[in-house]
Amino acid sequence: MSEQSTNYIVLKPIAERFNKVAKEISDDDIKDIIKRAMSEQIKSSFDFSRIGDITETYVEEHQDEINQMIFSSINDRMKMPSKYY
Repeated sequence: MSEQSTNYIVLKPIAERFNKVAKEISDDDIKDIIKRAMSEQIKSSFDFSRIGDITETYVEEHQDEINQMIFSSINDRMKMPSKYY
């Protein structure tokens, strides 16, 4: 038996199974698989761990401004007519 015949005998059942499974997958399933793969690639491409550090540093450095903004917002809210509550 030639190598080509042996390969055909071995690979034909695998190809038939693959073909059967491929026919059962819907377009929506394929889209979901692609979306998940892209999402994982994007997540692994960017380092979001530094965002917490940056936010914490910003708040520490601008605490007086943030407090003033909060107090102003509360003060403005207290001046509004009751129909806005």
